[in-house]
Amino acid sequence: MTHSLTFSQATRTAIFRGTNTELVSDLFRHEQPHTPLMLLSRSEIRRNYQALQAALPRTSVYYAVKSNNHQVMLDEVHSMGGNFDVCSASEIESAIRTGVRPSTLVHTHPIKQIREFDQAVASGVEIFVVDNPAEVVKFTRYSEKKLKVLIRYRINTNTKAVVNLQYKFGCTPDEVLPLARMVEKSGHEFHGLCFHIGSQCVYSENYVKAIKTARELIETLAGEGLQTRMLDIGGGFPVQYVQPVPSIDDLCAPINRALDEKIDPNIKVICEPGRFISATPVTLVCSVVGKALRDGKIWYYLDDGLYSTFSGMLYDQCQYPIVTDQPGDGQLSVIAGPTCDSFDVMYDGLMIPDHAVGDTMVFPLTGAYCAVSASDFNSLKRPDYIIID
Repeated sequence: MTHSLTFSQATRTAIFRGTNTELVSDLFRHEQPHTPLMLLSRSEIRRNYQALQAALPRTSVYYAVKSNNHQVMLDEVHSMGGNFDVCSASEIESAIRTGVRPSTLVHTHPIKQIREFDQAVASGVEIFVVDNPAEVVKFTRYSEKKLKVLIRYRINTNTKAVVNLQYKFGCTPDEVLPLARMVEKSGHEFHGLCFHIGSQCVYSENYVKAIKTARELIETLAGEGLQTRMLDIGGGFPVQYVQPVPSIDDLCAPINRALDEKIDPNIKVICEPGRFISATPVTLVCSVVGKALRDGKIWYYLDDGLYSTFSGMLYDQCQYPIVTDQPGDGQLSVIAGPTCDSFDVMYDGLMIPDHAVGDTMVFPLTGAYCAVSASDFNSLKRPDYIIID
């Protein structure tokens, strides 16, 4: 059973750090505001970037555009000195609009459509990722330019991230050397190694084990005359939604020690944060558009749902905090989305005070893997962004 937070409670927690609370208070008082809305804070983007850079001083930040591709998000990252992890032609275009040099981007998708690959190379991207021989073969079509190739590997871990990104991608460590030889034979450059433990990972030991594996691979590759110039340690740094997570400093302390002990200082180390940068700067504001009593529960129908911003509950396995501003005791409730599909239900068994049609509900930490995974089902209105600072 899930409980909501009152607005006064929420303002005393970190979940509203990236939100203009006076604006939210006005929205609560405004009868049927023009919702759904996404409130985006520039200062919170910068705060998150600085916190991660301080926690991982050895690494360069390459923001994962896939987590939230709003141009303000990218512009703020670039203004802080950050770079970008891109996976498509559209993401490359968004990154280039910040003024970043295309040759410094890292294209991290291990599987590339030829059309997308051609567009990336034509845009000036030079650093790419592979994890299998069939992908290396694609590089032979680019004979006029020497591209730089990172090989993505996976490791076995005792604990898993919330979203296991080693399930779909990554070769075994034993496959790295043959792939590196194949890259060099194709006329391109073996440039380095990368791994991605998974999204919302709270276990430092997974990163540490992957870094130790990198050290072993670097030594093996060096014995074959193959120099490792870059190590990409991925992203996955966690955000506190409902359940507690380690602080970024505590999570990264063992990672820093492993990098210092295992990785030559001449090797450039990068990371690919998405959620850690983009989650907290965005707050979703919704309105109750319908209400019904069904089977002993009060059903509230919002103007946003699983097919839009709350898609992160499906694809990212997130539970977002709920903030309301109505007095009274909690009543057994359900919160559903606006579509005609019965699957479109976000919370069942929620205890919240009674609400009326037109009342506002607020959902902080909805910046990562929400709007970007939404659909146009039922052709309903998507939330508008409002830049609040």
